[in-house]
Amino acid sequence: MPRLRPYGPKDWPHFIALELDTQLDSLGDSTETERATLRERFPALLDVKMAFSKNGFRRPGAELWVLEGDAGEYLGHLWLSLRDDARTGTPTLQVTTLGIVREARGRNYGRLLMQKAEQSAREKGIEVIALEVAGNNRRARDLFKDLGYDTIRRTMHKRLR
Repeated sequence: MPRLRPYGPKDWPHFIALELDTQLDSLGDSTETERATLRERFPALLDVKMAFSKNGFRRPGAELWVLEGDAGEYLGHLWLSLRDDARTGTPTLQVTTLGIVREARGRNYGRLLMQKAEQSAREKGIEVIALEVAGNNRRARDLFKDLGYDTIRRTMHKRLR
């Protein structure tokens, strides 16, 4: 039975590999140069923009949970951040990222991680959970819809080359 535990620095190689894969998948129609740039800059972007590095967070209210299998293998992660909704000021728990390694997908681990997010929100007295999902990630969109999450905004863009 998989278990959840807090992130530790030993998880960095697994976290960064899975998170980078997830980010590359979300790029969709992009050039190999753009993908190479993301690979090169991603750890620094996490550090500067999200205050997260190998040793953990430098920002209060953030938590990262690791999902590991029976043999201690890294199966995925859940990154949660506290914020206030920009429009209403409502305290919100943001699912900053959720990732499951490819070989472990389809086993309801995403549901398990979202149950953890909801438990964490309840423990903090927070009534709203927010998340963003890539438009091309149908599996995740279907999961969140099945769990009762509503789409409130869509972002579109056009690439000019």
